[in-house]
Amino acid sequence: MASTASRSSKNKIVPTASNSQTSRLVLVYGEDNEKLWDHIMEVQKDVMPEGMWEMMSGVMLGAKGAVGTILFFEDLDAVEAMPAQGERAETYKQHNNANVQYASWLALTELGLGANLQHMNVGHKYGFDKGILEMFNLPANYELVAQMPFGSIEGDANPKEYIADDVRVQVIGE
Repeated sequence: MASTASRSSKNKIVPTASNSQTSRLVLVYGEDNEKLWDHIMEVQKDVMPEGMWEMMSGVMLGAKGAVGTILFFEDLDAVEAMPAQGERAETYKQHNNANVQYASWLALTELGLGANLQHMNVGHKYGFDKGILEMFNLPANYELVAQMPFGSIEGDANPKEYIADDVRVQVIGE
């Protein structure tokens, strides 16, 4: 795991709004990863609609069996210290975290690992992530944004449909 942690140090060069560096990552593996996903499943079974639970419980069980999980947080004190406030700060913190998530995914692929992105137990103002903060003795001002369970690649990704490139990207100019 040390090599994964050192490769994720590439995250420090990821651009952030006003160089705010608001994102925080926590790498969880081994028995702690199992404990994490047991907790997430316990919370989600009580709040997730039944149909969604049937679909997502297998995903959570897979994450529990993963090599590890990267937890993505936003440090709310760092967000508050950004020069921008209100809606702009909210947008910037989301962009900051998305950039770090993508950089982490790229680092894992360089190691030949597969990963997926989940958004379980998010909702800082409702206290959904409080149990995770307590479990790993993390600061109360950390807001959970996403989890990225990772491990060996067990098969090809499911096929997806993609919208046309000219719908997604427009090139303007002469």
